[in-house]
Amino acid sequence: MGPLLIISALVVCFIIGAVIRTIRNKQAIRYRIRSSYGDKNRVKADVRDRMDSIALLYEQEKKELRSDELVDDITWNDLEMDNIFFRADHTDCFAGEQYLYSTLHILGGRDREPRLNREVISFFDENEDKRNEVRKYLYSVGKPISAYYAVGLAEEADKRYLPCRFIYPVMLGTLLIFGILAVVFMSPVFTMLFIFSYLVNFVAYLFLRGTYENRLESLFSAGMTINAASKVSGMVPQFSKSVEAPLKKLKKTAKILSLLNMKRSMMMSDDLLSQLSSYITGPLMISFILYNKGAAELADKKEEYMQVYRYLGSIDCSIAVGSFRRSLPHCCVPELSEEKRFEFTQVFHPMLDDPVANDFRFERNAIITGSNASGKSTFIKAAAINLILAQSILTCTAEHATVPCCGVITSMAVRDDLLTGESYYIREIKYLKRMVELADSGRLIFLAIDEILKGTNTVERIAASKAVLKYFDSRNCMLMVATHDIELAQSFDGVYSNYHFCESLEDGDVVFDYTIHDGISRSSNAIRLLSVIGFPDEIIDDAMSEIK
Repeated sequence: MGPLLIISALVVCFIIGAVIRTIRNKQAIRYRIRSSYGDKNRVKADVRDRMDSIALLYEQEKKELRSDELVDDITWNDLEMDNIFFRADHTDCFAGEQYLYSTLHILGGRDREPRLNREVISFFDENEDKRNEVRKYLYSVGKPISAYYAVGLAEEADKRYLPCRFIYPVMLGTLLIFGILAVVFMSPVFTMLFIFSYLVNFVAYLFLRGTYENRLESLFSAGMTINAASKVSGMVPQFSKSVEAPLKKLKKTAKILSLLNMKRSMMMSDDLLSQLSSYITGPLMISFILYNKGAAELADKKEEYMQVYRYLGSIDCSIAVGSFRRSLPHCCVPELSEEKRFEFTQVFHPMLDDPVANDFRFERNAIITGSNASGKSTFIKAAAINLILAQSILTCTAEHATVPCCGVITSMAVRDDLLTGESYYIREIKYLKRMVELADSGRLIFLAIDEILKGTNTVERIAASKAVLKYFDSRNCMLMVATHDIELAQSFDGVYSNYHFCESLEDGDVVFDYTIHDGISRSSNAIRLLSVIGFPDEIIDDAMSEIK
């Protein structure tokens, strides 16, 4: 009796422990969901490790868009938009993460609805209970690496069939026929044929199983996407009209993929009984038949599947945008304008922890002068980034913003390319050439240039820069140029608006106010900075004597 009581007590303790762990896990998830909304530090470091996977949706979608509707790779890198993505990535599932990344690349257009809906973002931001309900489910879906590849599965479904896909039903039918005949006629011949057929199928099952398991992960993720979208649409039916029809068409697909998942779970289980069952039923070839059937269903319903995929991503992305807004010092929903102008009140760069905000009204092309490290480049980047955020995720890091629908293109972080052997100047003029081509597209384009043509000598730089600025001024462009060339700014005074950043010398140190001012800069700090960081007086004195 004693041992029985001990065993019973251990079983009870095990059950109680399991229940306690389950309760604690649920409480931890609820706490994480409540506390992480609006937390600017919630993005995990491992996001950088899966950037290629995150980009898969964008790589697919950009094929259908014009170049002036996209943030191209040069502009993305100039503005360090990966960091902006990390800062805004408050998503809970793989589809939302991919959708956010793609959305940040796609700019608004008069003939196309925004990818995100203002009402959806506001609804989730204002309704905490519903937001937490949806987030809890999205969090359970999570971000398994195989799921990111589900985005391209429908497009390539017809290429993912297992080899000789028509033979698996024949192998099943042959096995069943010989089995039935062996039972009905009690014939040794049919029994031997049944055993032979079973062994052939078993060998084929073992041979194909490795390939099947790898492909099964992506197909299972497709089923998970459909089921997740169906679940979320039931939680917020007011925002789910667009996927009602696609989800109905995908019901059969979802059922097949669910059956497939059951077989997958059996195959991947460490349980001895499940493994044994898998080996016994494997030769029936049901897993392979279901796999090919699921791939065929997806191939026939590519558009419906991608509608559902984007819907799931857009809901998660909308919640993430609301969280991103809450994490900022201040922000606004921009007013969209059809005029060739934009205006920001208290705008700042979203990556700065303690930013200096500026008011700025752009009504004609602008040249910004100023000393080194005074804030010229950061301000231009802040303007460009906010034009992108305004059109993509309907958010500006400003107290108020009015922006037009426009392309955004930059030439800022130019570098030599050692692999191709291209010099700084060659790279720079190639960057400018793409600007010239887009300026002739007819669409309003915002251009941002940092230190125009600095890769050549002074005389030719000034001459070529004047020609480029004159050309852009005659096109449908909004141009902001940062330069040290005071002569260039003076040449266009009255044609372009002139602004500058400046500094002061306090207690032997250079102090910047990072505030934009009207007019052309009258100061220079290159030699003073040498002194501040400790260069010998001999060098400082010689340098000063050269410019007197």
